[in-house]
Amino acid sequence: MDNEKRKEVIEMIKHLSYFFDKYKDKLCEPYGLSSIQSKLILDVYHNEGTRVTDICKRLNKETNTISPLINRLIKHGYLTKIQDDFDKRITLIYLTDKSKQVMADLMKDVEKATLPLFDKLNEEELCNVYKSLKILERVYNE
Repeated sequence: MDNEKRKEVIEMIKHLSYFFDKYKDKLCEPYGLSSIQSKLILDVYHNEGTRVTDICKRLNKETNTISPLINRLIKHGYLTKIQDDFDKRITLIYLTDKSKQVMADLMKDVEKATLPLFDKLNEEELCNVYKSLKILERVYNE
């Protein structure tokens, strides 16, 4: 593949990323969450009882960016901090019942909003998209 095609692929990925970010903002708005806040809650959802430093690594953000977001989410009842039983110097982040409900609702909203996009593809196109994304995922994880 020549460099022009590679650049075009990169531009398509950027465009899709922008599209999905805007889409996520729209879905999070009714819950009063920004996309970064929802991303943070989702990270804790998948890594319950996690440390702030680990969240920062996974989200590729600095502590001075994530800590204020966590504190805001705690203030609004979405997260809670609990001191580790074994090492009192460590504070772990957990979801609250409120955030668990919001995540369940958001996931339903995402499914409801995105599944119809795939109805516009025939079976072969959907398989091609799937295979291409699996390849990109593999390359990314290498």
